[in-house]
Amino acid sequence: MRDFLRAIDISQLRSLAGPTARDLALRMLLLLLVLAGIQAIADYYELRHVMFSKVEQRASSVSNHLAMRARLDDDFDVEEAAQAVTREAIWNEEFLAVYLVDKSGALLKGEATSRLPATKSFLSQPEIHTAISAALVLERPQSFAINIDGIDGWVYAAAIPGTGLATVTFVDLRPARADLNGSIVATLFSRFVSSVILMAALFLLLHRSVIGPVERLASAVRKSAQGRFTPPADIPRGELSDLAQLFARVFGRLQHSLRDNEQLALVANGTDSGVLIADRAGRILWANASYMRMTGFERAEIESYFPQDILARYGGIGAMKVLAESAADGEARLVETISVNRQGGQYWASIEARPIRDQRGAIRNYILVETDISHRKLTEIKLKRSQTELQERIIELQQASIQLEQERAKLALTAYDLSLAKEAAENANRAKSAFLATMSHELRTPMNGVIGMSDLLLNDDLTPEQRDRISTIRESGECLLTILNDILDLSKLEAGKVELEPAPTQPAAVLDAVIRVMRPTATEKGLVLTRHCEPGVPETILADGARLRQVLFNLVGNAIKFTPRGEVSVTLSAHMMPDGRRELVFRVRDTGIGIPAAMLPRLFTRFQQADSSISRTYGGTGLGLAITRELATLMEGSVDVDSVEGEGSTFTFRIPVETCAAPAAEEASTAKSDHTSQAPLRILVAEDQPVNQKLMSAVMERLGHKLTIAGNGVEAIRKLREAQFDLVLMDVQMPVMDGIETTKAIRASNEPWRNIPIIALTAHAMEGYSANYIAAGMNGFVSKPFRVDDLVAQIAKVTHGDAAASESVAPPPPPRIVATASTKNAPEGALQDMLDELDRMTA
Repeated sequence: MRDFLRAIDISQLRSLAGPTARDLALRMLLLLLVLAGIQAIADYYELRHVMFSKVEQRASSVSNHLAMRARLDDDFDVEEAAQAVTREAIWNEEFLAVYLVDKSGALLKGEATSRLPATKSFLSQPEIHTAISAALVLERPQSFAINIDGIDGWVYAAAIPGTGLATVTFVDLRPARADLNGSIVATLFSRFVSSVILMAALFLLLHRSVIGPVERLASAVRKSAQGRFTPPADIPRGELSDLAQLFARVFGRLQHSLRDNEQLALVANGTDSGVLIADRAGRILWANASYMRMTGFERAEIESYFPQDILARYGGIGAMKVLAESAADGEARLVETISVNRQGGQYWASIEARPIRDQRGAIRNYILVETDISHRKLTEIKLKRSQTELQERIIELQQASIQLEQERAKLALTAYDLSLAKEAAENANRAKSAFLATMSHELRTPMNGVIGMSDLLLNDDLTPEQRDRISTIRESGECLLTILNDILDLSKLEAGKVELEPAPTQPAAVLDAVIRVMRPTATEKGLVLTRHCEPGVPETILADGARLRQVLFNLVGNAIKFTPRGEVSVTLSAHMMPDGRRELVFRVRDTGIGIPAAMLPRLFTRFQQADSSISRTYGGTGLGLAITRELATLMEGSVDVDSVEGEGSTFTFRIPVETCAAPAAEEASTAKSDHTSQAPLRILVAEDQPVNQKLMSAVMERLGHKLTIAGNGVEAIRKLREAQFDLVLMDVQMPVMDGIETTKAIRASNEPWRNIPIIALTAHAMEGYSANYIAAGMNGFVSKPFRVDDLVAQIAKVTHGDAAASESVAPPPPPRIVATASTKNAPEGALQDMLDELDRMTA
């Protein structure tokens, strides 16, 4: 008992009673003073608002009066407004100035009656000028407080409706402010005096009713340390009297429950679990040491507090949540949850809260036990996680198996679709090749007549007009032939069938040949075509000369085509590459129309030109540069362009090459002999087209050769059997028997003419056809439309330059002759039967 009294330090009860009451009185006095000050401030602003409202209402009377007169009086004018402004300024002493201004802000009336030092300075103030403009434009009054030359005043600017005029009233605020300040001081003083008197009376009342009885109660409590507690008899009835009786009951019960409490504390503090004891409302009365260690709280932070109070400061305390829920409905709780300690650390906890009831069943207390189960819970979580991962892995494997089976089925279906697509693509490619071959033949055949006849006519004596017309015909044919060649080249590049044929080539000679061929075209347009070969260019390289010439012809031809005036220059240079090869650089520069910068990215796209009007003006299909770039790529090179619209373009063609030895001298001599004049020959032409027959007759007549014409392969064999010939010019596509079957029949015969030179003269010019003709036994190939020079060179090659080579060619094995609709299949080696059949057919 003595320990309990010593713990609560009863002596403090008396020592704190007086100061606490005095502090309370002083605080209440301070509170009343603060409230009085706040009320005074509120009164100030309220009176200030009333003051400004009265001032603005008084100032608006001028503008309202003029506005009413303007609406009611149709003859209201500036003069009447000026008179009214003057009267208002004279009658109202608080108006220091009343001005009448027009819509530009110019003063009309009021300077004479103004009591301001400087009227113009007042109206020139930015705030005044802005208020006047806003009032006139918005037709809404503008008012505000302002200080002019040390004078506090209120400005009110308002427009007079329908007149374009405005009034500006300046009201003196100094009298009103003086009245306002006096009222506030008087109010504040009266409130302060009232607060002091009230607090003095309150302090005396507290001392009589509280401080004295508390001192007597403290003395009785202090004496109870020697024995039984006796409440003072002179304590007034009320709360203090009840408190004295409560002290008596509490001190009596403490003696009986002290031993039980000590035993309970020993048990609660000896366990590792945290224990809380709360009253029936949930207020925490006691916590053991284990709970303090577990949560990190101090006793003062939780004892005597409700769970809600602790949760408001430290959220997530699991024991507090469970205790609050149990206290709310009076039911027991047993939960496992993640709780947090005072520092915010998380741990798993098993929390049990149970209500303690008295003999009547009413809840007296709550006991809460919290146990840290983090280790066990983490073990359970790991076990469950392992089980879940194992199940997920099994499911994934099953799904993967199903997906693999589905993918296998898809792959099988895809393989089948790809095989069908491959077959369709191959069929389409074959159809495309057949179509291109047919179109090439069908277009080249008539163009052969057009170009060939035009060449023959141009060598005749013609009038200038006739020569111009025939030249136009020939140029049109050449344009069509160029388009056809571009389409065929593009088709071969797309199919990947273009293969380079590297051979010793002299780049300077190739450039000279291109310049020599293109110079007449440039001269005809009035252009200067120049070439320059820089030092260091190798004399001989290993390259495909034909493709190199094709690229240069395209670049130089384009430069001439798109240059209306000026010059075209071609420069050839070379430099070493890191891998030891040389890089040839051809630069073709022109002073032509140039290319817009926006069109440069698609310049090398197929069927594209810089502008749609170019094809109408200059012609062309837009394939030349596309083919040029693809040929350059095929040669491991590149083509770039640098152009300025209206100034010209520079195309740069680069290819890596290897140097090699110069070609043999005998090749050059053979090349020269291709164009030498030849002795008259007996030539058999197998040609079914009447126009081409006429053309060949005219060409051979001009060359001095004797010509015999056969309309098909059967007739050609018949004529070979009837007469002797030096050469056969063999068309490929003919009725009855085509040129290839005819050639095979000639080579398979035992006749003296079996080794006669045969040149394929055909419009079938697709890639690979020439190899087929050579394989069939032909000695040369000239495509239609042909140039007379090319035909003469090929004739010289097979009849003179390559005679020895042609004789050394062994005849192919006897062919299987496939007859046309007019013939039947002939067995191998039965050439005589076939010739007899031909005789019967021609009979």
